[in-house]
Amino acid sequence: MTFKEKRDHKFKILFMYYATKDDIDSIISKYFDNYPYDDEENQYINGKSSSHTNVASVILNEESDSYDNESDKAIKITLSEEDNIIDIKNKIKDIISKTDIIDEMIKENLVTWDINRVGKSEITIIRLAIYEMYFDAGIELAVAINEAVELAKAYGDDKASKFVNGVLATIHKNRK
Repeated sequence: MTFKEKRDHKFKILFMYYATKDDIDSIISKYFDNYPYDDEENQYINGKSSSHTNVASVILNEESDSYDNESDKAIKITLSEEDNIIDIKNKIKDIISKTDIIDEMIKENLVTWDINRVGKSEITIIRLAIYEMYFDAGIELAVAINEAVELAKAYGDDKASKFVNGVLATIHKNRK
């Protein structure tokens, strides 16, 4: 699973959590029950469920230009489904534990907005991006912002990507 796919899963799970405030373990379990994994292709698929065990493999490909973004560039690691889910679950729990700190950063930088007026998908994307920018050492700042903008284009309204980009740029500028 690529970093981009893992980020997409994290966004969807966090969105469900912030919308419902249900037990996060239950949300994660239900979420992945609906995304069967294809062992042969090493990816999540729509359709029939397949065996959920595979062997972790590492594919080194440092000079490829075929990656969609920087976070998938230098080294692509494909872990077993269980390892990916554990990683996603741990990151989500860490994000949730830091929500108050992250929300405070957002509130301090929303000039003309109240955090409660921000759309559910946009606030979830911003929270995920701030976590990646300041609490996840494995993600470069520019990559975190770019990927947040891409998520906003995919899951937000027409103005979401500009809003998300503006908020994250302001936060970054003010934290220098």
